[in-house]
Amino acid sequence: MKRTYLLFISLLIIVLMVAGCSGNASKNTSSEKEGKEGGTLNVASQSEPATLDAQITGDSDVKDATRSIYEGLMILDDKGNPKPDLASKVDISDDKKTYTFQLRKGVKFHNGKEMTADDVVASINRWIKLSSLGKTNFSGAEMTKAGDYTVELHLPSPNVNTLSLLADPIPAAAILPKEVVDNASDEGIKDYIGTGPYKVKEWKKNQYLLLEKFKDYSSKGREVKKTPHVDEIKISFVSDESTRISGITTGQFDVALSVSSDNAKQVEGSQNAKVETSPGGFMGLFYNADKGVFKDINARKAVNAALNSKDILDSSYGSSDYYKLSSSIVNKEYPNYYSTAGKEEYNQHDKKKAKEYLKKSGYNGEEIRLMASRDYQDQYNTAVVVQQELKDIGMNVKLEVYDWATFSDKMSDTNQWDIYPVDWNARSTIFQGFWTTKGTSVEKSMDYLNKIKAAPSVKEARGDIDAIQQYVWDELPFTLIGHKVNINAVSNNSKGYEYNLGPIFYNMSLTK
Repeated sequence: MKRTYLLFISLLIIVLMVAGCSGNASKNTSSEKEGKEGGTLNVASQSEPATLDAQITGDSDVKDATRSIYEGLMILDDKGNPKPDLASKVDISDDKKTYTFQLRKGVKFHNGKEMTADDVVASINRWIKLSSLGKTNFSGAEMTKAGDYTVELHLPSPNVNTLSLLADPIPAAAILPKEVVDNASDEGIKDYIGTGPYKVKEWKKNQYLLLEKFKDYSSKGREVKKTPHVDEIKISFVSDESTRISGITTGQFDVALSVSSDNAKQVEGSQNAKVETSPGGFMGLFYNADKGVFKDINARKAVNAALNSKDILDSSYGSSDYYKLSSSIVNKEYPNYYSTAGKEEYNQHDKKKAKEYLKKSGYNGEEIRLMASRDYQDQYNTAVVVQQELKDIGMNVKLEVYDWATFSDKMSDTNQWDIYPVDWNARSTIFQGFWTTKGTSVEKSMDYLNKIKAAPSVKEARGDIDAIQQYVWDELPFTLIGHKVNINAVSNNSKGYEYNLGPIFYNMSLTK
């Protein structure tokens, strides 16, 4: 009996060793497998896009779902440089106020019609009118037709970021058929027709979006290639993270978006998937410089001097694998706008210095309203640590927690708050919507932004880019705490996953 038991255990160990070796071998070699043509790429997204109109919204869900459907005149390469996409050539006038785009000929929309200048004129003028990027940066600009395959963008004043903004994926300057634009309301288009490698096959609300390979698609001649391999991309809307994680580890999904740092190790420990990290946006602590305690620069400097960015980010993201300590608004991966100016003011965690600034500000124990939302756990965790660190220097901080909708409503009213943390999506330029709080410090930021816009080139804007980064640390419209790392999970049975200001699915293929 004892001998039989020992034999069974020995066999069991051998079987487990073989199984383990087999599993490891599978994991190690799967990435070396060649991708095949065809099949369905299954993507699990944390939420459903509110619309498929990529021009009118800055929501990441919309961007992720529509990048395979629409294309623009320009596209960003992996260093954040704008490259021609639907345009074949761009000429800029000597006064930098007219951009002439030669369009690629023979590009088909999903409805079979060829793209011409009429479509581009209608699309870009709508984007200028309705998108946040268009309204902010191209007020008074107009796209006109100069030929069947030539268009001109006329600017009231030079803007060195014109091509980058046209290439930005969120909200995208998507080129749509003129008739789609003509039939659209300001609330959104009714027909989802682009020139991208995939077209909309079915959108089943609350369940999934199914994209189908566009058989007439070609990116021949373009610097940034798009080579669709799978027949379909199915984006399922799975709000529960544990379900997304379970699906990617069991093979149900090929990509699972928005993995938390807590669950990243579970994915890495599986035989079927791995985590893919990429540069994320920054966590900032925004001050009400319009009224209250933080109208005084010394109060803002007191908070800035007190903060321990590492402790805050450890609390928000769990491990230094999932954040980066950085004083630059723009990630190092996008060198055009990366800057270390003013870095000596970053991550000081100097309580003595903070108390000196606080005394200089005349602070007298007034209640500080620190606003946060639990809907974004990293922002809430940041607020909890900040509250304690400010209490340590003698500030009377009250943490007020709201759902995201209430938080967003209160954010626009400076009577409702004194300070709040929020994270912003990554961008390859310094132009973002984060200059949104009020007060002198924010208004003065516009002077620096306008100088960058007026520069002859991004290279020649270097001094102004450093100047505005220095200004942020001198005047503190916000304190930059650090950059998060985006985490998505990708199946070992897929290839071609890319990330550039968001996940890209159109070049992916399956290996089995």
